[in-house]
Amino acid sequence: MFGFVKHLFKFQFLFILAAVLAGLYHTEIKQFANRHAANYVDNADGETVSLQFKAANEAMLLTPAELSKYNGEDGQPIYLALLGSVFDVTRGIKHYGTGCSYNFFVGRDASVAFISGEFEEYDPQTADDVLSLKPNDLLGLANWKEFYEKEYIYKGKLIGRFYDEQGEPTTYHHKYLALFEQAQIAKAAVDEMRLKYPGCNIEWSEAKGTRVWCTTTSGDGKERAWTGYPRKLYSPGNTNFNCACVPESELDQIDTEGKAAHGDAMFKAYDNCASRAKECFYRV
Repeated sequence: MFGFVKHLFKFQFLFILAAVLAGLYHTEIKQFANRHAANYVDNADGETVSLQFKAANEAMLLTPAELSKYNGEDGQPIYLALLGSVFDVTRGIKHYGTGCSYNFFVGRDASVAFISGEFEEYDPQTADDVLSLKPNDLLGLANWKEFYEKEYIYKGKLIGRFYDEQGEPTTYHHKYLALFEQAQIAKAAVDEMRLKYPGCNIEWSEAKGTRVWCTTTSGDGKERAWTGYPRKLYSPGNTNFNCACVPESELDQIDTEGKAAHGDAMFKAYDNCASRAKECFYRV
């Protein structure tokens, strides 16, 4: 019995040693295998197929045609690309499988559709062309990418608009990054503005439309010493507006100069609402 246990421990030690060596020298092992194992094997049809070894954690570099094959059919995993990065979403098959709500994204880079919500037609010439998106949309795409990095498995890069044949960022990718940085700066400025000018209370009724008004706790819910007056606040590159409460001490300047001393943000009074009105009404 003692002899059997002794041999068992010896086997375990050799197994652990082999695992450690494989971890330390996985690159050398891979190179050795590619050089000295059979470089080519014959398949059932007599065709010669190149035999290559790939480390499990090595990033892939896929063409659009190659990516399209990872569609979950015939035992294939399910991949999609976002901003040129490829993710394995197989474990989300109930969302990405055939006939499911997000199957449109499978096997391709359809970054724009994450923002537009248009899942009917796929145009490979425009589906990942994000440079014309608004700053807030670029920030939204970044949030989607962060979601996939957290919830799914990163597999590699897609050759095309964002990465070249060597996997290096393209000129287009650098332009996207520059626009994304500008969007981040603009958002930080808007966030700062919203701290200075809290949001309004808002309610809607069929009879009167949308009502906006300010209180000492409107916006973030924190008590402040002033109430303020409702004004439209437009952020850079956005045609939509938020309601902001402006203190009386700044009201005349803002109403006169609009965006003076407020960067690229624009304040406007509500139509048909008096300058010192505590509440305003409007219809979209």
